[in-house]
Amino acid sequence: MASLNGMVILCSSDIIRALGRNTRVSIAMRLKEGDKMASVEIIPAAMRKDLERVSEAPESTARSLKGPWLLFVSENGYGKRVPLSRFHSSHLNRVGLIGYKFSAEDRLAAVFVVGFSVAEGGESDEQVVLVSQSGTVNRIKVRDISIQSRYASTFSRGIILMRLDLAGKIPSASLISATDEVPEIEVDDESAIHG
Repeated sequence: MASLNGMVILCSSDIIRALGRNTRVSIAMRLKEGDKMASVEIIPAAMRKDLERVSEAPESTARSLKGPWLLFVSENGYGKRVPLSRFHSSHLNRVGLIGYKFSAEDRLAAVFVVGFSVAEGGESDEQVVLVSQSGTVNRIKVRDISIQSRYASTFSRGIILMRLDLAGKIPSASLISATDEVPEIEVDDESAIHG
């Protein structure tokens, strides 16, 4: 779970009780004043053992890890990847850990767990699609987004994913897995006309 101010909680779904529709729910994440819930992502059970294995690796090897990573996208068009192993599992009803330090005028637009689809080199084979308020669309390979620490300062806001001089902010982003890609079909001009 991630908040607009970049706080993150990683927890097992086993600790979330199944309740009826009319039952009062538990607090999932304690939000500081002015903060709101931004995103919830699911980590497949098949990746859980790998995650536990890499979480024991020292911090200095973060760049060589094969993932998975948390991909952060900010409203102002910046982004970075942080190894998921750098977030320890915790209980609900907590403030969480810092995932991304934002400047005063920036907030989280989206966060994705990436690294499910991996190319031969051990890098992510996924892509992220960004849409600005003005309708501009940008598609980026996840492997081109740098891996950084959770504690990177506001001066190191990640890389620029999309320049937003006059395009407002990024309200929406989507993740495309390599298995989701639809091959482009070439259409013969004559068949398109007579088709």
